[in-house]
Amino acid sequence: MKVIATLVLGVCAAAVVARESPKFDEYYTIIGIKAENKRLDNYAIQLKNSPNSRGFVLVYAQDERTVKRAQARARRAVRYLVQTRGVDPTKVKWRYEAACGHETISLYILYPDLADPQPDLKCLR
Repeated sequence: MKVIATLVLGVCAAAVVARESPKFDEYYTIIGIKAENKRLDNYAIQLKNSPNSRGFVLVYAQDERTVKRAQARARRAVRYLVQTRGVDPTKVKWRYEAACGHETISLYILYPDLADPQPDLKCLR
């Protein structure tokens, strides 16, 4: 009986953690613009269907030489969301985090009670 109760509690706890994760998507910037736009289209739909939410784009550079390129990609993504997909510009922002060994963009959907996402600790050594 104890084994079943532990298993059920473990499954319930995992479900709660999954629902609390505000990360919607993450991708390396080596994907093409068309593939990125498809991801951003899905992201925009979710943001627009969640009126109390806000979007947050977190970007990492490959290394110190690619910081400006990574930042430009994040700005382009936000501009696409606002100008092409009609996302309210006050509901989406971006932040450059660090050079991390890979150029990555993480898309978050945050609700009023959630703070901005924390940086990936593996990248902040």
